[in-house]
Amino acid sequence: MNNYKVSTALTCQNLIGESCFWDSKENCLTWTDIEGKTIWKLNQSNQSFKYNLPDRAGFILPRKKDGYIIGFPKFIAISNQEFSSFKKICDVETNIRETRINDAKVDPYGGIVFGTYNEDPDKLNRRPIANLYRLAPDLSLTKLLSNITVSNGLAFSRKKNIMFFADTPTGLIQKFEYTENFKKLTKLNSNMIFKDLGEPDGAAMDINDNYWSARVRGKCLICIDTKSETVIKKINLPTKTPTCLAFGGPDLETLYVTSLKQQSIIENSDGNLFKVQSGTKGLKQLLCEI
Repeated sequence: MNNYKVSTALTCQNLIGESCFWDSKENCLTWTDIEGKTIWKLNQSNQSFKYNLPDRAGFILPRKKDGYIIGFPKFIAISNQEFSSFKKICDVETNIRETRINDAKVDPYGGIVFGTYNEDPDKLNRRPIANLYRLAPDLSLTKLLSNITVSNGLAFSRKKNIMFFADTPTGLIQKFEYTENFKKLTKLNSNMIFKDLGEPDGAAMDINDNYWSARVRGKCLICIDTKSETVIKKINLPTKTPTCLAFGGPDLETLYVTSLKQQSIIENSDGNLFKVQSGTKGLKQLLCEI
């Protein structure tokens, strides 16, 4: 199960590397270091670029138009290509002190689905006060789910109208069926909880409709057959704390993995960007119509 080529793509020492995606317009991987308040890019020539931000960014997503959608702690903004200007388009949970914006994905209708995260320093007593939302292309904001602690694991099946989502501390990867423009969201039964393999963080789908999950504090990635809800691949990593993953490269056959650096543990590999030859291909990144 572990005969996969894993290597370090970039020694970047991110505090919390997250929200990676393959940008087909620039032919590069783009991601955020949340606590580092930076955006990173890595092109096909293995050149890296780092951009400073005015605040932490829980996510970055590509647009059909120029620029990016960025989720700052309490609002969503449109950024230009150079990350030198930011236009606020939506406030989020300004009345809830403990939460910030976290994981997000472009949805099949051109909007974005994103969640929030209770970052109360008292981890043992964090309450499920975070939520999951959809921001439509017309900038209307809809709450999809509530009673969440740490929003993660968002991914969309391309064969069926199925959304995957994980509230990390529960360990369960949930499934929902959605109608056009998310007018209706129906929770489906799911048994996708895998103990002793860390916790579910970021996710991506491959061309076979399998769900790939970064297992934070589990030192691995797992590939889940979404029909049988079983683990069909497990790939061990040099870091204990993988956070997000994305298929990239011109053929979408390289699996890139971000990670976070735990400040209490000195491990040189934590916080770096990795790449895996997984033996499969990913889906082309959707572009946001906002």
